[in-house]
Amino acid sequence: MSGLIAPDGSAAFTELERVWIGAGDTSVFTGRLEPIRDRVVPVSEKVAINDWTTAIPTPGHTPGHTVYDIRSRTGHLLVWGDTVHVPTLQFDQPNVSWELDGNQSQARAARAALLEKLTRPHHFVAGAHLDSPGIARVTPSGDGYALEYLAPPIG
Repeated sequence: MSGLIAPDGSAAFTELERVWIGAGDTSVFTGRLEPIRDRVVPVSEKVAINDWTTAIPTPGHTPGHTVYDIRSRTGHLLVWGDTVHVPTLQFDQPNVSWELDGNQSQARAARAALLEKLTRPHHFVAGAHLDSPGIARVTPSGDGYALEYLAPPIG
């Protein structure tokens, strides 16, 4: 969230009206983030942000971990933060937890539900800890899942 504040301490997005964030994580808006605290909209349940974006609470990594479902005519793009930390391991073995998950059992349950949702037709994923370019399709594979990037990873 520090990307919301420029290195000089000013707002990085001067026309920012709202920051939709899981209710359990609003306490981070102190110190450098204090200037935008009045624009925080706490998300405590699934809520439509606009006609094409829905915020979905997925507590586990943090109490307020949230993913965003972006819909278009071609399908759904699920954008997440720390649902998966090591894709080469956790897609194949989704029950593997990460030491930094605040509540490991909640994080596992959230990951399992999201991965299962992503196996539906026209559902894609993007976000943190995925290889570049980071947009992929998820398919069932053995006891886990396979990640199929829509374009070859860069690098």
